[in-house]
Amino acid sequence: MLVKKFSKFVGLLSVLVSLVFTAAPPVAAEEEPWKPLGLLRIRDMTPFGMQRLDLLPTHAIPAKEGTWAIETNLSYQNTYALSENVQDYLKARGKGRAPLSDADVDAIMALPGDAYLVDGEFGLVDLTVHHRFSSHWGAYATVPYYYFDGGFLDTSIEGVHEGISVSTAGRDLVARDQFQFAAHIGETSFRTLEAPEGGEFGDPVLGARYSLKDKPSKWNLIFEAAAKISVRNENTFVSSGHSDYGGQLTVQRFLRKQAVYVSFSGVYFNTFDERLTGDKFIPTLIVGYEHRLTRHTNGILQFYASPSVIQNSNAAELTDDKFQLTLGLQRLYRNNILRFGVTENLSNFNNTPDIGISLSLARIFPGKG
Repeated sequence: MLVKKFSKFVGLLSVLVSLVFTAAPPVAAEEEPWKPLGLLRIRDMTPFGMQRLDLLPTHAIPAKEGTWAIETNLSYQNTYALSENVQDYLKARGKGRAPLSDADVDAIMALPGDAYLVDGEFGLVDLTVHHRFSSHWGAYATVPYYYFDGGFLDTSIEGVHEGISVSTAGRDLVARDQFQFAAHIGETSFRTLEAPEGGEFGDPVLGARYSLKDKPSKWNLIFEAAAKISVRNENTFVSSGHSDYGGQLTVQRFLRKQAVYVSFSGVYFNTFDERLTGDKFIPTLIVGYEHRLTRHTNGILQFYASPSVIQNSNAAELTDDKFQLTLGLQRLYRNNILRFGVTENLSNFNNTPDIGISLSLARIFPGKG
């Protein structure tokens, strides 16, 4: 069922890409060399792990000394995740699409074992400033801004599920487009039936990057170190209240019209609740394939794998590893970069966002080095 679902999902997106570029002229042999852009600049949006440092995948854009860039990444994801005992309770409740009441939340909190329901949409805007100090060294600073909503994607997601004959996974047991969060995991509990009002800034991230090749042609190796600096108190959704530190190593291999990327990062995560997990080292693997579609536009497919932040739970799927697949388009034209991607979870559907949409805009101010 999983393979069937994603083969159809990728097929639908492939048709969309072909429609967009049907009228595009073929790449001529005399055109300027291809400019790969690297991995899509998105990060994990799992509700239980949004507070941690998760390094953005490294780009593949060479830059001269003195170059500046301003980048805005918008990530928006829809999550409907629940434990088996909560799904059984909602079925027995027999109210169909009725929204959760306070009595329902009390009943979920009283269920034996760990129980959770996360239903809502989570948004994040990362504003990043990059600077290239030399032909090899660069640095960046990122400020995240979070916002939350009941959303608008529920109907579309259910329609896609029905169109490819996939189960709604219990989405028909609660009201659409409402923010509903109820969980008790061990001795820790969360509950809210309304999205947090307004948006909130998260902890800033400072990073440094070293490129082995100043003008890569066939391959490159990039080292990166970063720190999430805690400037806020603990908040369930936007901050752990502690600083995190990590590093990232990315191998980039460039061909005539394709590129392959392998990125491995590790983050030392300072827990926000010792009852859920201890301080731990969290590895992440990202593998990507980029292909030239037109003179200025590339397609990209990338895979993400990482352990769950939560480890102390008897709800097995909550502690399982996370696997996600993203299909996207990237365009570089006159020092402006546009990226768009759609992310779908591959397994363990009750610990990862169902679907995410990312949009990135960047402007490069070239240096004179």
